[in-house]
Amino acid sequence: MKIPRIFPVIAALYVVLGSWKGYVAIFEGRSAQPRQIFPCLVASLPPEDQQALAQGIRVRNDRDLRQLLEDYLS
Repeated sequence: MKIPRIFPVIAALYVVLGSWKGYVAIFEGRSAQPRQIFPCLVASLPPEDQQALAQGIRVRNDRDLRQLLEDYLS
């Protein structure tokens, strides 16, 4: 009997950096409720950043998330 080859299934885990009631926030996957809200008004950011946050920025690792937060919160 031939044993079938099994491929590992890797779940794509990610967070979305977006806006919640005018503030920068982190959402888990497709959740409508934020995991964390930051004291940074989206309106205080440049227009292109406001648009990116309105659409949601998918982030797949902590390093990229830290970099984006540093850019937006500083």
